[in-house]
Amino acid sequence: MAKLLAALLLMMVAIGPACAVAPTSRADTVAALDRYRTDFAKVRGYGSLSTADRNYVLFADAMRRVLTEHVKPYDPQVLVDKAEEGLKKKKAEAPKASDRMLTEAALDSMLGSLDPYSSFLDPERYRYLREQTQGEFGGLGIEVTMDEESGLIKVVSPIDGSPAARAGLRSGDLIARIDDTAVKGLNLHDAVARMRGPVGTSVALTIRRPPSSEASTRVSLTRAVVKIHPVRYRLEGTVAYIRIATFNQSTSSALDAAIEDMRNQAKGRLTGAVIDLRNNPGGLLEQAVQVADRFLEAVEIVSVRGRDPEESRTYRGTAGDLLAGLPMVVLINSGSASASEIVAGALQDHHRALLFGSRSYGKGSVQTISSLSADTGIRLTTARYYRPSEALVDCFGISPNLEVKPTHGSTEETHPDPATCDANAVPPPKPRTWTAEEMCPDVMNQPPRPDDDRPLECAVAAIRTRLTGTLAGSGE
Repeated sequence: MAKLLAALLLMMVAIGPACAVAPTSRADTVAALDRYRTDFAKVRGYGSLSTADRNYVLFADAMRRVLTEHVKPYDPQVLVDKAEEGLKKKKAEAPKASDRMLTEAALDSMLGSLDPYSSFLDPERYRYLREQTQGEFGGLGIEVTMDEESGLIKVVSPIDGSPAARAGLRSGDLIARIDDTAVKGLNLHDAVARMRGPVGTSVALTIRRPPSSEASTRVSLTRAVVKIHPVRYRLEGTVAYIRIATFNQSTSSALDAAIEDMRNQAKGRLTGAVIDLRNNPGGLLEQAVQVADRFLEAVEIVSVRGRDPEESRTYRGTAGDLLAGLPMVVLINSGSASASEIVAGALQDHHRALLFGSRSYGKGSVQTISSLSADTGIRLTTARYYRPSEALVDCFGISPNLEVKPTHGSTEETHPDPATCDANAVPPPKPRTWTAEEMCPDVMNQPPRPDDDRPLECAVAAIRTRLTGTLAGSGE
């Protein structure tokens, strides 16, 4: 699977190198970097590359971090092989490419070969990613990945309230053309760059919506400053409905305010809550832990494990449940990823909530963002996370207790390529399951209406008529 570029992934932001295990031997690293300098000079066609050259220093710093910080060990010669592929490709595309352009191409190729989520962050991407975690940025408001089967760009999910959401883009849509440029043949970086632009300008996207094999829908979107409101909420009678769109720096505090407001509106008579994590692509690790902790006692929420066992970390909650044991349902689908899966997995494993919907995406790794210079950085996969039950989320995702799909719209699911998984990983145990007919028969017996949200309606009905207190979300 190609790397997700524009998604809010599970991130731990760092400036400078992270703690790590001992690197590959210094001699092996030096030999590989010497080879890179020789190859670089050959590709550009003149002179030699000094060890003091700032472009070489940039590359060497990034490669050393891969060797010491990435969750998997790598042979430095293999990393140089991948870098050389990028060098040669860039030189063929742009014979007059500058040393900086060649260096960035080498970094793109090397880092992009590691896993679906590691990448080099040039100045534009570095700024863009930081803006996303702070809750406001310019663009279309769309998370995308490369669909290797078709060679097109696949929509993971649009961000609530964004130009992409207003235009009706859906998870699973394939972008075939950007304005008059065919996507096939572009890399993910170039495609995303074409979709970005000054606020107020327009871009036309030609969409192929599976199962159709033809690109048939053309939509025009106006780029805007996307303000991410992490939490939206309303009362469904006496049931609190809380939509968490992303996990940015203000998510947990916004959640606190939402619950307090709805408790006041209901005059203290809330009967339960629905937490909607559908199409939530993730965000900050600490925020996922804090959100889960709002509904759990002093129990394990998630463990994060990297290459060095001594650097593994377990995150636990604190005493106190914001809803005092009221029944909860969490809504998930294949657009629920990363931090969303931490929250859903912890609440399910501790029997605090039932999960309704469809299997979550399956993105169970941690990315650390580190600076290389004042305006560039790298995003490296430095760890994987595990549920309290010890289940691995990567590729497996989180399975719901009750599978219920939307009556209208796309039911196409997006999940990682199994080739990116750990072949030795033990699949998680299956949770206890119910049918919609058992949990919400009145909802299922109603003929569908144009504005139906069947998963939400089923969740609200189940809380009102079937569920009380702590729930049986684990295997039997």
